[in-house]
Amino acid sequence: MSSSSSSNNDQQQQQQQQQQQQQSFPTAEKHTSLPSKTRAPKRVTLRRYLHNVVKADTTVRDLESLSLSIQMACKTISNLVNRAGINALSTPPTYPQEGNSDPTKEENVRIQGLIQYDYRMNSMKRLDQLSTIVLRNALRFTGKLQSVKKAKDEDFLKDWSGGEVHEHQPGVLIASTLDSKYVAYFDPLDGSGNADAAICTGTVFGIFETEEEGGDADGVESDNDSDSDGDDDGIDNVVLGGGDGMETDVPAEKTKDVLVNSVLQPGKKLVAAGYCLYSSATILVFTLGDGTHGFTLDPQIDEFVLTHPNIKIPPRGNVYSCNEANSEGWSEDVQSYLHALKSGENETKERYALRYVGSMVGDIHRTLMYGGIFFYPGDSKLYPNGHLQLLYKSAPLSYIVEQAGGMSTNGKVNLLDVRPTRVHERSPCFIGSPEDMNEMKKYIKHDE
Repeated sequence: MSSSSSSNNDQQQQQQQQQQQQQSFPTAEKHTSLPSKTRAPKRVTLRRYLHNVVKADTTVRDLESLSLSIQMACKTISNLVNRAGINALSTPPTYPQEGNSDPTKEENVRIQGLIQYDYRMNSMKRLDQLSTIVLRNALRFTGKLQSVKKAKDEDFLKDWSGGEVHEHQPGVLIASTLDSKYVAYFDPLDGSGNADAAICTGTVFGIFETEEEGGDADGVESDNDSDSDGDDDGIDNVVLGGGDGMETDVPAEKTKDVLVNSVLQPGKKLVAAGYCLYSSATILVFTLGDGTHGFTLDPQIDEFVLTHPNIKIPPRGNVYSCNEANSEGWSEDVQSYLHALKSGENETKERYALRYVGSMVGDIHRTLMYGGIFFYPGDSKLYPNGHLQLLYKSAPLSYIVEQAGGMSTNGKVNLLDVRPTRVHERSPCFIGSPEDMNEMKKYIKHDE
């Protein structure tokens, strides 16, 4: 009896041990039968999010098509940027070897005052060109494509480069939907010069409803006279095409006025805006005018997944972001505000930290997440009217931040109230948390 009872006890102990092991290391079958409360929540993809938006309001169906084309292009550009060094998109510079240089050879002739070969510039141009091509191909699937390739803003460059134009400037695309109800514009790759250093870059876009001819012309017109030269609007090439991918060159005179005027609207009239940040993760942040939301690209399923719903910028931060190397040319009121931030002689009585990437998308994204203020004022030496383009950089990013509870100005009025007079017009820019922006206005006088 004792032996039989002991064997039963051993069997019971073995069964208990097996049950404990199964609880500690559940099998695939056990995972599938877990209660719904313990399962991972379903992830909302960008496609599903937009589908729900259209389901609630069918009038924005064209926005869905345009947004999906944008996300498709952003995925490709993300891969392009991440593999730029591997694919050798930029060619390393070559210089004549010591003792073997022949000044009579063309490749060894140096142009006085200019760098013979700029590795960073070559990479920037190549990435900008490829990003523009990727965007144009993606936008063809929306139907009617109307795009404008940006030329150099020669008047601006000649003001400070001694009459020589040698600075690279990226292309900008303008596209309309099939029925021309919406018009969108794009900066294909902001911060492209940082890509070889593995610093974040980004794509910026904004979408307007097409204004009716002779419609309401509200908004404060920019007072940057040097950027409004009448006939010279920086337009180099206009292309029309359809969803079949066929394109035909059309004289710019026939279409550029309609296209350019359709995007020369104040930022407050945007119906959607966004940016895609290419960094340690690829994050698409955008708004349809009902709050700002962030989607992160999941490489396993190759879809943007909602990770930052209803983003709200902190009321105040402890970081300022600016190119302080230009501060010697800033006005006294801007320098006074900068001193208050650095010294702690501000409303918080704490010294702010400086964080500046040099890629506007990266600096704005950090400001949006952590709070603080980003500013790029005009300076008396190089950029009297500011350095950032109003239409396709400052305005859409300001719209995104304001939808998240932030504020923006050009140093005088709300940035979203300003109507640009040309595509490539530049403007001073202040964007950030509401308390930081209100404090800034105490130093820099604004128009009421």
